[in-house]
Amino acid sequence: MLEIYGYFGSALIATSLMMSNIIRLRWINLCGALVFASYGIFINAWPVALLNSFIVLIDLYHLHYLYIRTPKQTRTTQLPATSPYVVDILAIKWPALANITGDSKVQVTFKGSEPAAYEILS
Repeated sequence: MLEIYGYFGSALIATSLMMSNIIRLRWINLCGALVFASYGIFINAWPVALLNSFIVLIDLYHLHYLYIRTPKQTRTTQLPATSPYVVDILAIKWPALANITGDSKVQVTFKGSEPAAYEILS
């Protein structure tokens, strides 16, 4: 049964590394590191327990920074529809942007450093 607990912790850590959202990655990694640190204590594997306890501290630090220290300001900017940022980056998040041609502009609203919304301006 204890072995399954260790596999569960490993699976959480592996799953966290598949996340594209950094906040989700940190939360899942935090849970996995907590489980794996406690597993290390249960089996008296102190290097495993210490390393994962350190990872817990790192995750807590970064979550604190993401939630508390990162300004939640909202700002907007206008970009040409043919801008590489619009065509190559934002079109991945919003596929409709890949079909824009001509002299159109795209108004992008950011929350902190993340693009949150867009509007196509003629």
